Amino acid sequence: MRAYPALETPFAATPVTLERAEQITRLLRDLVRCDAVLLSASNPAGERSQHQKLTSDGYSEDAVSQLLENFIPETRNPGFGVVRNRVRQALRWADLDRDWDVHFAFTPLAEEYLRPAGFNEGISASLWLPGGHHVGAIHMNWLGERSATEEARRIVEQFLPVLAAACDPSQPYRLLAEELHGDANVAVIAAGFDQTIAGRELGKTLQSDGPLWPLLLPLARHGDSSYIWLDGQGTCHRISITRCVQNTALVAEREVLPPYGLTPRELQIATLLADGVSNPEIADELVVSRRTVSTHVEHILAKLGVSSRAEAAALVTREGLRLIHSS
Repeated sequence: MRAYPALETPFAATPVTLERAEQITRLLRDLVRCDAVLLSASNPAGERSQHQKLTSDGYSEDAVSQLLENFIPETRNPGFGVVRNRVRQALRWADLDRDWDVHFAFTPLAEEYLRPAGFNEGISASLWLPGGHHVGAIHMNWLGERSATEEARRIVEQFLPVLAAACDPSQPYRLLAEELHGDANVAVIAAGFDQTIAGRELGKTLQSDGPLWPLLLPLARHGDSSYIWLDGQGTCHRISITRCVQNTALVAEREVLPPYGLTPRELQIATLLADGVSNPEIADELVVSRRTVSTHVEHILAKLGVSSRAEAAALVTREGLRLIHSS
């Protein structure tokens, strides 16, 4: 599934996301008594799948940089190759040595950045949402090998779902969708951001390879708005756009009955009315007679229950009846 194009800026963790990550990581660290911790999120705006730091403590800046750069699907680190690509559990250096014949302590990452800092044991885990979407990683290290107990490993594993939720960049959008749009199909428009929202349906209409999605970006630039879109079969869809943080937008779609019983042609003309287009200009644009346009306008006014073009334009704008079209 292709991502939507960028609005203006790439995805970045919000202050709420950073605060939640800090709180959860601090609680986990207090339980397992580690000497360093790094919680990172997969960066959907990056050219490759390098993570971005959400919170860390106890590591040097160089160590953090190396942990972020190494924890990618194409990693050359044999330990991270197992943890990132082959298992969905938390593994210590000892687990990798015993069960996978991977001597993590002798990898370049450990020899150049971790062991010189005094770390003699560590644990890493890839973070996944229930639907199978990778969202981040947790890394922890201890000065003493004996401190990294099996009980500590089990505690880390119990925290993995909570940590994954904290790293999920779509969580704020899911909460907003639940608050504003109920069970409507929803998607996110953002720079490099996967358009799907974990736990929510995308639906056929919002597929990125469908005819609607190229029309959404310019509409999203205008701010919060609502429209009507007609698919190839003439079925009406209500499209609602809500601007969010970091120049992203939440798009909601649901199939609806034609508003006020307006026909596709009447919706088209009502949209032009709301845009201030005159009857002669409408006739020229639609390549129909002026009499035909006048007849359509009369029908539109009657169906909307208004007595003038100005009232019709105001109602169309107020209730989001403008038709999305490709021109």
